[in-house]
Amino acid sequence: MADNTTLYTPDQRFEIQEGKKKGLNTAVYENPDYMAIQMREIRLALEEGLDTSALTDPELDWLQMEEIRLGLAAGVDIRKYASPDISFRYMRQIRKGLECGIDISGFLSYPPLVVRQIRKARRDGVDIMKYVGQGYNAEQLEQIRISLTKNISIEEYINPEYSAPSIEEFRIGLEEGLDITPYLSRAYEWRQMREIRLGLEKRIDVSLYSDPLFLANQMKEIRLGLEEGFDVSSYARLRFSAMDMRNKRHAIKSEVEKAKKISSGSSAMDFSKLEQLIGDEGIIENTLPFKIIISPDGMEAYLVLTDKTRKPTEDEVLKEIWSVKIRKGILRKEIKKALDGTYDEDTVLIAVGQLPKNGTDGWYEYFFKTDVNRKPKILEDGSVDYRDIEWYDAVNKGDRIALYHPAEKGTDGYDVEGNILKSTKGREQPILSGKGFVLDKDRCTYYAHTDGMVRLNEDMLEVTEMLEVEEVTTSTGNVVFDGSVRVKGNVGTGVLIRSGKDIIVDGFVEGAVLEAGGEIILRKGMNGAGKGRIKADGNVTAKFLESADVYAGGFIHIDYSMNSVLYAEDVVEARMRTGTIVGGVCTGVKGINAHNIGTKAGRPTQLRAGSSDALMKLNNEAYRQLTSAQEELRILTNVRMEMENKLTPEQLAEHPMYEKIQNAEYTKEKDVAELTERQARLREQLLELNRAVICAKGTVFEGVKARIGGVNWTAEKELSNITLRKVRKGSVEQVFAYHNNRDSGDPNALVE
Repeated sequence: MADNTTLYTPDQRFEIQEGKKKGLNTAVYENPDYMAIQMREIRLALEEGLDTSALTDPELDWLQMEEIRLGLAAGVDIRKYASPDISFRYMRQIRKGLECGIDISGFLSYPPLVVRQIRKARRDGVDIMKYVGQGYNAEQLEQIRISLTKNISIEEYINPEYSAPSIEEFRIGLEEGLDITPYLSRAYEWRQMREIRLGLEKRIDVSLYSDPLFLANQMKEIRLGLEEGFDVSSYARLRFSAMDMRNKRHAIKSEVEKAKKISSGSSAMDFSKLEQLIGDEGIIENTLPFKIIISPDGMEAYLVLTDKTRKPTEDEVLKEIWSVKIRKGILRKEIKKALDGTYDEDTVLIAVGQLPKNGTDGWYEYFFKTDVNRKPKILEDGSVDYRDIEWYDAVNKGDRIALYHPAEKGTDGYDVEGNILKSTKGREQPILSGKGFVLDKDRCTYYAHTDGMVRLNEDMLEVTEMLEVEEVTTSTGNVVFDGSVRVKGNVGTGVLIRSGKDIIVDGFVEGAVLEAGGEIILRKGMNGAGKGRIKADGNVTAKFLESADVYAGGFIHIDYSMNSVLYAEDVVEARMRTGTIVGGVCTGVKGINAHNIGTKAGRPTQLRAGSSDALMKLNNEAYRQLTSAQEELRILTNVRMEMENKLTPEQLAEHPMYEKIQNAEYTKEKDVAELTERQARLREQLLELNRAVICAKGTVFEGVKARIGGVNWTAEKELSNITLRKVRKGSVEQVFAYHNNRDSGDPNALVE
């Protein structure tokens, strides 16, 4: 049958030929009844060494075949779903559930998307069946599931009449500790709810726009004005459209900017400018023995006596002041003094405007250290003190940890003509997000919800539980804790410390295993004796590391390392006067900074920079996924075109496979676009690694080997104060050593 190529389309022939090239038993799928994309699924299963008997039913479409293949690869019981009668959408949910040890094959009476939420709820350890029974749809159930997973009490606020986006607004508000009652009404659609929630987050007065008759885009314009500290009363009215409101908001903003410009200028008129105005005959034309001069910014007015032979009266001056439209800030006493001869000067200030005073911005007062420095202290002699590293600030449950001081209103100003110079209310600061704290009813006071360590990262406040132990040895047993762990003493050989957050050890660490979801700090260091292992998703800081295997998702900061395997996704730093890397393999993806590297004795020391195993793995996987998606898209497009060539439009309209192929083609096009964008981002990150360097302020000893971005370099002699950098010359990439005390761009800076 396989030789009769006329029975097969080009894509089908390709799948058969591809299988034969790889030594597969293509007879399993050499059947013209299979579409090429079905053949592909069977071929992939054969390549993976799977039993294809469950895939070869021609009644299965390629999407069902894929779910069966993935289930076989995962080792789950495919008998629970490997049937042409079960849609691939149900198959997918059953498979994913079985992969997590969850059997949801008994829920197929519900729509597939509802089954998906049931699966995820069981995975997360929460029960949503009550809400399923009440008729909530899949999108609503998703928000309920997320709420239950995060222990958010949302039940009292919801019912099936609320849309999923509305329930999401309730969830987000409750998660942020907001009082959601201002928008807890079915009179609002979810976009209106969002505008009210955003206002609550910024602590503005939402009552000024919470009328349900306002459209969401009208609410937005009022909210934005309030966030700027503007008086929105002039446009927060139903009769104005959102565009009208926007124009009025921009007009207010222009007035405020003008007032700011005046406020930032000099409070008195420049003398030379005043002289110019006095001499300008065009200013005023009358027979009066004086002139009234108004400053360009309108903030001052001067009386200039021009004819000393005639003494003007106060009424004449006041009448002229009114004539030139001076209305506010008039200094009557100064006018009298100017006229009765008290002053010798001919020019007297007679009116002054009032500058606007903007309100003070809201601000937070914190009752713990917010500027904790997690790097060791550098002593005067260039050595490093690891004992006094500030790691955290401890709090007890109920401690007040932050207090918000609300923004204050401003005071409008005016110029001498009586024009109002708009002030602004101070900007409110958003409510702090995070966890481990309770926000008081006053919406301003924050209390610790648990004993632990407190930290502030921008506007994220977090109090995490911290377990403190005296020491960890085989006699005390392993330590596994979701929060942070502090060991006041030593950590012995053969024990495990696993923390969901940070690990800090005050004493020595021997051949133990330390794993942290955050950072790890060893005040005295580790002598691992070949058994010590450290893995941190964040940074690793230690006084010393000997015979240890260390991975850091951030940087590694050490005083010295000996015979260790170090890997940092960021930079490895041992650059202080005592900073030394001796023996082992040291990898700093973004670079290495050290003082001394290697020893005179020539102990093998390897340095690596400019390449990331994790990033390369992600890039390769993205490339594999993109290539596979492009191939699937090509096959789907060809199948669709073949059907369109063979069948009439009427036949296509009634053909269930045609609609399925169209939908799959559309979905696959989106997948290809997303994967293409993802791989482009990964490639950019890989290109950034070309800037990685290895810098040694002290000595690089003979025999040290370095590899930057895949290019090798070896120290042929002892070198001092150099930087190793990868350079492309023509089509060849090389690593060169440059003197640090000279411009590395100068060829003469190359080490001979």
